[in-house]
Amino acid sequence: MKSTTTFSDDVIAEAHRLRELGLDANQIAGALCKKDPLGKNYGIGIILDKNGKPMPTSPTLLEYAEQELKESTSGSYYNSDNLKNEMFEAVLRWQGVPEELWPHFQLLLPSDAGTGAVQTAIQVAILWPEKLTFLAVEELGWPAYKPIATSTRLGFQEFHIDGAAKGSYVLPLYQAGPLNSTGRVPSAETVKARVEAAKSSGVPVVLDRAYSGFEYARRLGSSSYAEIMQESFRAQVLPFLQAGIPSAIAISPTKAFVTFALRPCGMLLVFLPDPARMKVIGPKLAGVVRARGSSFEHPVTRAFVKAMVKDRARLEEEHAQALGRTAEAELTWQKLTKGTAIEAQFSDSFAGIFRNPRAKPEAQKEIYGSHLYPVFADERCRLNVTGLPQDADQAAEQVSFFAKNCY
Repeated sequence: MKSTTTFSDDVIAEAHRLRELGLDANQIAGALCKKDPLGKNYGIGIILDKNGKPMPTSPTLLEYAEQELKESTSGSYYNSDNLKNEMFEAVLRWQGVPEELWPHFQLLLPSDAGTGAVQTAIQVAILWPEKLTFLAVEELGWPAYKPIATSTRLGFQEFHIDGAAKGSYVLPLYQAGPLNSTGRVPSAETVKARVEAAKSSGVPVVLDRAYSGFEYARRLGSSSYAEIMQESFRAQVLPFLQAGIPSAIAISPTKAFVTFALRPCGMLLVFLPDPARMKVIGPKLAGVVRARGSSFEHPVTRAFVKAMVKDRARLEEEHAQALGRTAEAELTWQKLTKGTAIEAQFSDSFAGIFRNPRAKPEAQKEIYGSHLYPVFADERCRLNVTGLPQDADQAAEQVSFFAKNCY
C-alpha cells in the first residue's frame, strides 16, 4: 500500500470536480471509492463486517416484511393501530424506561426511520412554547440537522462541543449517545449542564437516539444487553426527565437492528410531565403524524411493529450483534492506535461507528494514495471504524496511515 503521488493527485482533482457539481462530502467519499478497484470504504455510514461488507439486514424484519407483503393484497390502507399499546410497551421496555414514568409518555411512529423521528420531534417540540425560533445543535453534528431546521422554519445555531444550548427562543437538539459524526459521548457533567440550561431557559429538548446503547458496546463481555440499554438510558436521557423537562426522544431502528435497506419507521417518545399540558398537547400529536402521512404506514413499518411486539427478543439479539461488531472494531483500533496522535479517539469518551480526528495538511494525498476513502470535510477525516479488515497485517497498515496523518 505505497503512496502513489500521481494517483493521489487524480483522486483529489476528482473530489474537487464532484464538489463543484454539488455533491456533499459523504457522497464524494462514496463516489471516489467506487471508482477505485482497490478502494476501502471508510466513509460509508453503515455497519460493516470483518470483510468490509455491510452486515446482513435484520433476518427478523426481513421475515416479517415478506409476510406483510403477502398480506397486503386488498388494495386498501393498513396501519398498526390494533398493536398501538403493545408497541408502546415494547419500545419503553427496549429503551429501559422506568415504569413509573410510562404514564407521562406518548409514542409516535414517523415514517423514514431516524430522520423522520428527528424531524417529527422538532415539529412536536415547537407545539409547546410557540416562541421557539432557533434550533441549536452541537458543532460537528449530523449535517442533516441544518436542512431539517430550514424545513421546519427555524433558524439554525451551533454550540461548542460538549457545550449546551441556551436561550428561551432556542430549541436544543442533543444526541443522547455517541455524536453521529465524531463518536464523542456526552459525559455526566455535560448532560447535567444541558439539563440545567434547559430548565433555566424553560424550553423542551429534542434527544436524538441514533445509536441506542452503542456508547457501552465494549461492555458486552462483562454486562448483559439489558444492562447496557438501561445504563445508556439512565446516563443520556433520564436526567432530563427527572428534572421535569418536556422531551421529544427520537429513536432510530437503523443502526440498532441493521435495517439500512428496509427503512422502517422511527420511534418518537414524547415526554410530557405536566398532566395539564398532556391534555392540551396530546391530541395534537396525532395531527402531526397525520400531516406527515405516517398514519398510512408502509408495509415495512407494519412488519417492524409486529416484529417489535411479537419478536422483540430476536431483534434485541440482532442489536447485540451490531454492538458486538462495533466493539470488536473499536478494541482493535484501541490496540493499534496506542501511543499515536489519535489514541484518545478510542478512549471511553468516544464510541460508536465514527471517529472524526483533525487531518494534517498532507492527509488527503497520503490516505487517498493508500486507496483508503474516509470523509474529508472541514479539515477533518471522518472514518468508519468498522471498515477495518479482518487480516491483522492489513488492519495495522491501514490504521497506521490514519494515525500518521491525523491528530
